[in-house]
Amino acid sequence: MKKLITFTYIFLLSIQIFAQADQQQIYKFNQVLDAVAESYADSVNEEKLTEDAIKNVLKDLDPHSLYFSKDEIEELNRGLVGSFTGVGISYDIIQDTVLILSVVKNGPSENAGIKAGDRIITIENETIAGTGITDEKLKDLLTGKKDTKVNITVKRRGFKNYVSTIITRAKIPVKSITAAYNINNRVSYIKLNRFSATTLDEFRRATDTLMTKKNAELILDLRYNSGGYLYAAVRLLENFFNKNTLVLYTDGVHQKRKDYFTHKTGKFRNNDLVILINESSASAAEIVSGAVQDLDRGIVIGRRSYGKGLVQKPIYLIDGSMIRLTIAKYYTPSGRNIQKPYDKGVEDYNEDLLHRFEHGEFSNKDSIKLNDSLKFKTLNNKRLVYGGGGIMPDIFIPADTVHYPGFYRKQLNSGKINEFIHLYAERNRATILKTYKTFSVFKKEFEISDDAIVDLINYIYEDDIEKNDFLNEFTTNKYIKMQIKALIANDLWSNTEYYKILNLQDKAVIKALEVLNNKKEYAEILNYKITENSRN
Repeated sequence: MKKLITFTYIFLLSIQIFAQADQQQIYKFNQVLDAVAESYADSVNEEKLTEDAIKNVLKDLDPHSLYFSKDEIEELNRGLVGSFTGVGISYDIIQDTVLILSVVKNGPSENAGIKAGDRIITIENETIAGTGITDEKLKDLLTGKKDTKVNITVKRRGFKNYVSTIITRAKIPVKSITAAYNINNRVSYIKLNRFSATTLDEFRRATDTLMTKKNAELILDLRYNSGGYLYAAVRLLENFFNKNTLVLYTDGVHQKRKDYFTHKTGKFRNNDLVILINESSASAAEIVSGAVQDLDRGIVIGRRSYGKGLVQKPIYLIDGSMIRLTIAKYYTPSGRNIQKPYDKGVEDYNEDLLHRFEHGEFSNKDSIKLNDSLKFKTLNNKRLVYGGGGIMPDIFIPADTVHYPGFYRKQLNSGKINEFIHLYAERNRATILKTYKTFSVFKKEFEISDDAIVDLINYIYEDDIEKNDFLNEFTTNKYIKMQIKALIANDLWSNTEYYKILNLQDKAVIKALEVLNNKKEYAEILNYKITENSRN
């Protein structure tokens, strides 16, 4: 009965928060609870009943008002807080074996002698290899409180005996910038995959290293960036604007309008800027790209963004669980509401990207539905932009379905290609690093052999007909071979080296470089008048 009382409290709390329900409705629901507690024929799982009830309250509000259990909250915040406590490795479970892909530099595993390519055999004397270990179980074994120890035994290529070591768990940084490098002596590239607690520090360190020249230019890649902390997005925007510039506002029925201004003059306020987005750029990524576009501060290239513009407030419940409740909506400086419609229900909303794909929006700009009633003008140069869901780029780049055929993307998404690359890198790591002394040499000279391609085909496909059908495509398609080379570089070096190779054939990056290199085109897109006093 005690649990049922708790259930009543939590559910009534949610009702009061969500809908200001009148007392009659609260009493009616209480009658149902009392009837279940006193008269129901079978035993009831009160915890599940509680969670189901809360989820049912939320599901009719909007797609982003959600409930999270206590355990889910920890995983949810892991990438946003910027660190977690663990041993500092990345891994993949391949053929029932845990293969260590990389170790964090100066992290606990590297300090204990663990190397990329090692295969974990035991953890705390519990056999891991060949036991059907799950990712969830592995995380439980490897993570723990700071300064606690874990004993790991690994199999290392070239060693006859197993290698055992004790690792002291420590805080492991979770980076929000996955790649940062100079494409040439003028243009820097930064790939930002989330807006976390460490994003601003990471961005400052990257730009301090890369953007040292007065005329430095930036390609900020926000593709597949699902968002994160609002304050991180606003503070990031401060780098590109003058002080007291309105970059965002929020408004809601029970939340009066709140304006967000830059608090300082940006270091890169006069540097040319390109933002890359796609259909998986959401929330904070849309705030950044929307502000840059509305204020004619830079050029947005790619495909229409996801369209998530709802402000969520976390409300913690008495058992440590949480609801994330929508309290307002995001608006760009021109007044565009980023949020796409959700009036047809959650299922239709969740299938929006599929609908876009089927309608041809990913491959043809003319397939995009633009609502004439949602036309807006940018604030400085009066360019036409659209509201109604997501940020529409200034330059459209179709998804590359020609150079990366469907059968290849299917295998890439399934993880089979990545599995093979991990095994290939593990087997050939020493030879490759000896042959190609630096990444620059690897980038210039390495090419995946036809024999390795045959091995890849044999690993992916069991059917001989499929093997023969796809072998020629894999061996002759230079784009596929370049991406395989990039994947190998990622295993041997890091994400930055992966993008250094992949971006050589990335149409959005190529277009960004073209626009940045052509000041006339850059100015025309932004509707600037070119004068002797024009920027740069």
